[in-house]
Amino acid sequence: MRILVVDDDPIGSRMLHFLLTEEGYIVDAVDGPRGALAMVEKHPPDLVLLDVNMPQTNGFELYKRLIDQEYDIPVIFVTAKGELDERLHGLKMGADDYITKPFQPAELLARVEAVLRRYRKAAPGGVQVVRGGGFEIYVSELRVTLPDGRNIYLTPTELRVLIALVQRVGQVVSRDELLANAWSDHQDGETNVVDVYIRRLRRKIERDPSNPVHIQSARGLGYKLTGK
Repeated sequence: MRILVVDDDPIGSRMLHFLLTEEGYIVDAVDGPRGALAMVEKHPPDLVLLDVNMPQTNGFELYKRLIDQEYDIPVIFVTAKGELDERLHGLKMGADDYITKPFQPAELLARVEAVLRRYRKAAPGGVQVVRGGGFEIYVSELRVTLPDGRNIYLTPTELRVLIALVQRVGQVVSRDELLANAWSDHQDGETNVVDVYIRRLRRKIERDPSNPVHIQSARGLGYKLTGK
């Protein structure tokens, strides 16, 4: 599992790097938002430990940029402050957890494992390999082998959307059905989020996302996964 540490404090960053690598995690560390965004694009992490109090762009602003760019990555905010309103602000934005400095190493590691465990469980359970239309989906690994033999990795939400399409190859799956399959807590009027995730899937799956071959649109209805 890969963890990205975003912290402008070199001592704190080194401490986190040491603790996490000792537990077997692959750790990347950057000291600001520009490096964080570049690292997310180059090596998407399984979790981000994000310091709130950074100069120029704080952790909340960086997290909003990740959301705006449609990244589905769990985030734990790390800060020296412990005010309730700050903690609530981070959680209301959608962060998965919040830890306040100074903290005990055991607490940090427990929170990291708890968040990663929740995300692993978010992937569809039961059947470990789902096949259809030339796609092979390895659920527990969040890995997909494409019809052309390429292997890609998806987030749990992306995986649920793709599984819903693969299980009905050649049939149109409505946005409402995709929403119900991929988001257990969906609300009416949120079907635009389906289009967002279809765009993300196309960027990973299609050779030319602007001219998709595998995931076809059915105007006004939904989406269809074609065969090989």
